[in-house]
Amino acid sequence: MLDFAGVAAILDAAFADLAAGQAEIHPRQRTGSGNIRLSSMGALWSARQVGGVKVYPTVQGQFVFLVTLFDLEKNVPIAVLDGAELTRFRTAALTALIASKAANPVPKKLALFGAGLQGRAQAQALCGVFAFDEIAVVDPLGDDSWCSRLALQTGSRVQLCSAEAAVRGADLVVTATRSQTPVFDGCWLEPGAFVSAIGTSAPKGRELDDATLSRASRIIVEWKPQSLAEAGELVLWRPQNEFERAKVVDLPELYRHGQPWRGSSGDIIVAKSVGVGLADVACAYLAYTRHIAAQKLF
Repeated sequence: MLDFAGVAAILDAAFADLAAGQAEIHPRQRTGSGNIRLSSMGALWSARQVGGVKVYPTVQGQFVFLVTLFDLEKNVPIAVLDGAELTRFRTAALTALIASKAANPVPKKLALFGAGLQGRAQAQALCGVFAFDEIAVVDPLGDDSWCSRLALQTGSRVQLCSAEAAVRGADLVVTATRSQTPVFDGCWLEPGAFVSAIGTSAPKGRELDDATLSRASRIIVEWKPQSLAEAGELVLWRPQNEFERAKVVDLPELYRHGQPWRGSSGDIIVAKSVGVGLADVACAYLAYTRHIAAQKLF
């Protein structure tokens, strides 16, 4: 029922409604017992009269997601969905959406850190928006056969390489790892690069270093009330001066003010995603409405 372009479009609508006061985010709540956690997050999307919550336990570092969706007009539950695929789609589609607005329009090289389930989704979503000449993959467990298949699917040169070789000359850099420490040196970034970090939502971990954040002209987050508390990149960042924090802007601000998402072509733009409940609800709503439409055909 889902595709990356369709999910990006529904996310675009949802965040525009958030900016207009027609949606509200239920921030993530975490409860721990020993080494086990239970987390929940959700949203009310009044413009579509739908709401929902995603809940997931974390056991030995592994997640199991479930999303419950409600019809707010009738005040009834309408669907329970496996949240793993929803999370995969909405995370990658959000990167593609922001990149379509904030990256330079004709990127030639993608640097991808992490080629697991989410890293592969990121590549697939971005290749649906941009035609890359080269995709440089950094993954200690890298799969040459996957790289070969991606090359056949996209027409891009796809190769495993070192972190520095990947970042040098890259127009887009995506980090989709579980690393708790920076995965590359921000001094390697080219002017005009767009960087999307999506691998961690823990305040004690970060994929990007201070050099990356300091060089950025703008740092885009989903929603400040959650991102400033959860994004390790921002929590652990030590800005060079007090004015650097003003570079952080969230999606509601960008949608509300209608300003260009990028300044000059030489600006480095960073997008940091921790995942918000509105994205889960919007993605679940799209899957549900497409399912209902398909049922009506039979």
